[in-house]
Amino acid sequence: MSEPKKRLILFPQDKGGIGKSFVAALIHDYLTDEGVALRAFDLDHANSTFNRLVPEAEFIDTDVDADKLGVLDQIVHALAGADTVLVDNRATGGSKVLGYLDETRLPHLQEELDCAIVFVLIATDDKDANSQIAEVLETWVGRVRWLVARNLRDGGSLSLWAGSNSRKRLLETQHAVEIDIPCMTEVTRNRLQEANLTVGRGRTAEKLHILDRSRCIRFHGRMAEEFDRARSLLIG
Repeated sequence: MSEPKKRLILFPQDKGGIGKSFVAALIHDYLTDEGVALRAFDLDHANSTFNRLVPEAEFIDTDVDADKLGVLDQIVHALAGADTVLVDNRATGGSKVLGYLDETRLPHLQEELDCAIVFVLIATDDKDANSQIAEVLETWVGRVRWLVARNLRDGGSLSLWAGSNSRKRLLETQHAVEIDIPCMTEVTRNRLQEANLTVGRGRTAEKLHILDRSRCIRFHGRMAEEFDRARSLLIG
């Protein structure tokens, strides 16, 4: 079987505050640099953090009843004109996205769509977030591919995640890659948020101080190295 040419990248966790939008923006920077034909969507009706950082990301309101989740058909239709579709999720929205995938049988359609579904999991030492990862794995192992982003914003190690059964199971799974999201200096991270900039765009933003631009250059380069390890997951 040949390698699928397209990618649908999703964030299936419900847990808020773990860095989903930040990681989505980093992935967007990387794919843009690589010249990928990309469409991006933001499902967060409350904060729309991803849309603020990436204005070209299209908004889809998923704050609807389960029988109206056909609004998410847009992300599948977008594959017709893009090689990769990147979808940032909102807190408490993961279950709706998973319900949509199940209702449409989308994992069964990957070969017909010439597409691979990639779940991005944010690994932290938050017990709830790790429990959600375990629940997602229980149903979806063998049906999708996996990018595990270890969010190191609170320190250099994740002891709970490192010793978890979920991590062991993922690393034994075909089509799973684990990468690190290093800690970014808080003052620069805050200034990027205030200016509504991704790290990649912060490298050349005149509204940022030269020190912040320099930190963005360094961080962006580090992330390019990390994402290169997962290139086959992110780029067909």
